[in-house]
Amino acid sequence: MLQPIPAGFARPVFESQGTFRVILEAMSRPGRAVRIPVQAGGPQGWPGSLSALVLTLCDMDTPLWLDAAANTPDALRFLRFHCGCPVVAKPEQAAFAIVLDAQRLVSLGEFALGSAEYPEKSSTVLLYSPLLGQGGETLRVHGPGVDGEEEMPRSWLPENFVDQWHVNAGLFPRGVDVILVGNDAIVGLPRTLKLETKPCM
Repeated sequence: MLQPIPAGFARPVFESQGTFRVILEAMSRPGRAVRIPVQAGGPQGWPGSLSALVLTLCDMDTPLWLDAAANTPDALRFLRFHCGCPVVAKPEQAAFAIVLDAQRLVSLGEFALGSAEYPEKSSTVLLYSPLLGQGGETLRVHGPGVDGEEEMPRSWLPENFVDQWHVNAGLFPRGVDVILVGNDAIVGLPRTLKLETKPCM
C-alpha cells in the first residue's frame, strides 16, 4: 500500500525563500555550520533539512542524482510530485546530487565538473553529515569567505574526503561544490575552500 506523499513545506513561498537565504549564507561563510530553521516533510530516512534544500533548489530544469540510500520509491514519488526534476542514472549528468550514505560517497571526479568556459555547469553535492563531534582532529579552513583561517572538525566529513577535495581544488575554476547537510544545520564547501590537515605538534 502506498503511503501518502509527505507535504513538503507548510508555507512553500515563505519557507523556500528562508531556506535559500540560509544556503547563500552557508556558501558565503564556508566551513561554518549555519542553522537551518525549516524542517520540511520528506521521504522516510531523509532529514527535514535535506528535504527543505531539495524543495528549494530542484525543479524541472535541474537533473538530480540520488545515491542508493536516497533512491527509494517514496523519494521518487516525493520528487515527482513536488519538484518535477528529472532523476538521472549517472553522477556526471546531475546539477544536484543527494548522498545519504556519506561513507560510500563516489569519487567527486564522477560528478559534472563544468568546463573552463562554463564552470558553473557542475554538480552541487548535498552530502548528509550529522555535524557532530566537535572534539578530535580538526582541519584548517581558509579561502574566500573565511576571515583569515578557521578550523572545522574532520569528523564532519567522510574518511577519504580531504584527499578528494585536494584533487577537486586543483581543477579550479572547474570542480564540484558541496553542502554538508546536518539535521538542523548546513555547512557550505565551495570549490574555492581550502581544507588542510593541521600539522602534529
